[in-house]
Amino acid sequence: MCGISGWYGSSDKKLLREMTSFLDHRGPDGTGFFADNKVSLGHKRLSIIDLKTGQQPMYNNNKSIVIVFNGEIYNYKEIRKELEKRYKFKSKSDTEVILRAYEAYGPTCVSKFNGMFAFAIWDVKKDLLVLARDRVGIKPLYYYHNEQRFMFASEIKAFLADKNIPRRINHQAVAEYLTFQNIMDEKTFFEGVKMLLPGHYILLQGGKVSLHKYWDASYLKKDLGNVQAYYDNFRSIFSDAVTRHMISDVPLGSYLSGGFDSGSVATVAAEKHRRRIETFTGKFKEGGRYDESECSRAVAVKNKAVVHEVTISPKDFQSHIEKIIYHLDEPKVGIPAISQYMVSKLVSEHVTVVLTGHAGDELFAGYPVYKVSYFKDLVRKNHLMALRFFSFFKWSEMPRSLYFLFFPWFDKEVKHGLFIMFNRKQRKQLLHNDFYALVPDKDTTSVLRKLQRQDITSSTDKIQYLYLKTYLPSLLVVEDKMGMAHSIEARTPFCDNEMVDFANSIPIKFKLYNHELKHIVKQSMKPYLPAELYNQPKKGFPTPFSLWIRKDLKKYIYSILLDERTKKRGLFNPCYVKKLLDRHCNTQKDGLQDLVNAARIWSLLNIELWCRLFIDGEYKKFVIDKLKKTEREP
Repeated sequence: MCGISGWYGSSDKKLLREMTSFLDHRGPDGTGFFADNKVSLGHKRLSIIDLKTGQQPMYNNNKSIVIVFNGEIYNYKEIRKELEKRYKFKSKSDTEVILRAYEAYGPTCVSKFNGMFAFAIWDVKKDLLVLARDRVGIKPLYYYHNEQRFMFASEIKAFLADKNIPRRINHQAVAEYLTFQNIMDEKTFFEGVKMLLPGHYILLQGGKVSLHKYWDASYLKKDLGNVQAYYDNFRSIFSDAVTRHMISDVPLGSYLSGGFDSGSVATVAAEKHRRRIETFTGKFKEGGRYDESECSRAVAVKNKAVVHEVTISPKDFQSHIEKIIYHLDEPKVGIPAISQYMVSKLVSEHVTVVLTGHAGDELFAGYPVYKVSYFKDLVRKNHLMALRFFSFFKWSEMPRSLYFLFFPWFDKEVKHGLFIMFNRKQRKQLLHNDFYALVPDKDTTSVLRKLQRQDITSSTDKIQYLYLKTYLPSLLVVEDKMGMAHSIEARTPFCDNEMVDFANSIPIKFKLYNHELKHIVKQSMKPYLPAELYNQPKKGFPTPFSLWIRKDLKKYIYSILLDERTKKRGLFNPCYVKKLLDRHCNTQKDGLQDLVNAARIWSLLNIELWCRLFIDGEYKKFVIDKLKKTEREP
């Protein structure tokens, strides 16, 4: 795991050092630079594999090709064997494998890699800069293009080193975030700054930029005949994926959230690990629905793992929220960022690499919306089977499910099956009139129509594809940045190439076999997981933020969202914000609507604090020492 930065354009050594210094947390083990009259490259290294000879930038034999790389290639040994027939290797690193693969195959070499990656390759002879990102978007990579330079970096904050880049809000990004709690395509909160999409690479040659897609999901189904065959296949593919993700020359552990996905990863890792695996869990003093530590401990005990726990409090939230937003670069999906940040801090005290359970829900039908979409497909094919299937919906799933089933005819934002935080009417009430007028496309769902593929006809596959292209990359970026804030590498076995391909090939009738969400994962791992996991409802890394708003954080949140500074910014209608806060704080229950309102308040708080950090310039308090250091350097 590392951080990369650089540009195509005129050389500026001071700017390169300063850009790279913004990424210090991503690579405390080494710094490297390259610059010629056209391209500048910076690298921060977190040593994971080949600790002695893996320094970057790395060059080919005649130094006509140079690379900076962030991530891990899990099948690099297999690719290396293939390339050793043509090239003599100087290191044991996966970085050199990418470099040699590019020499052999050109930019299309990305199709060969099973891993998480973002890299830049400068080919001097061809005057060609190549930027690439992994299939599902585990590793982030951003770029900015103006008249002077084409710039790129692992994190947006590196661009802040260039005073010529404007600090302006992307109005459409704000509108999308308020709709979906996420931004749906390459845009970011910073006007002009884009994220390289997963499964894509950029070629910059002769000053011309072109974007290329090298991978997209396939939904060609493989009917293995019976559900037992899927259990067997899952266990085999999953075991191989976890094993690949354990390749490391530094200590390794595993997150435990109390759910099936992280529990499954930790269980397989414990079996494969040479010594007792260390596990890491976050919990809350509020207990009850917000405490999954009992299930986490049950998994740890069953696997004779070392248990590390951290209790997260409202004080932690208030103390760290600005730092969290700084590291995220922009508002992102999900309140659990606070949990991920605090648990990552705990991880950093013990190991450098940690395995996670992310992507199980998205790939193996872990959300109620998958049941609804399957029901819609059955309605079109067989009415009696559809009615029978609908009878198996749980009461907890009914409100959202019924809304999705019957309201699309009236509310087109619902029909896509994604969580809608503020609908179109609510956004118009929330946003200040002057700001709302600046939103170029009031229908934020238009971006979803652009993402959809015409060849995907199944409702369930459409939902899965949307999750794969929207929420999942965002969740993975949050995981990456919360880990890298503490200089740790998070790995996601469920995002292994073979795992993703296998998940996409399973017919929905087997994914939801016996009307059970995430059936394949649950039943495949049942002989190896403790019974406690099967006797609890799905929680999804819950955070008691809804409760904190009413009590410990009430004064703090009111002081941010309703102060004069926020009002003068002119983003939100203060009357609407006050009504939202008052309504939530005057409600003592903690039902579904209260959790939705908490997510809304979280989003507004995120946007305002982001503006203060990055538009008003308060981010400097986190980097002042770095800036002073680069000023002193020759």
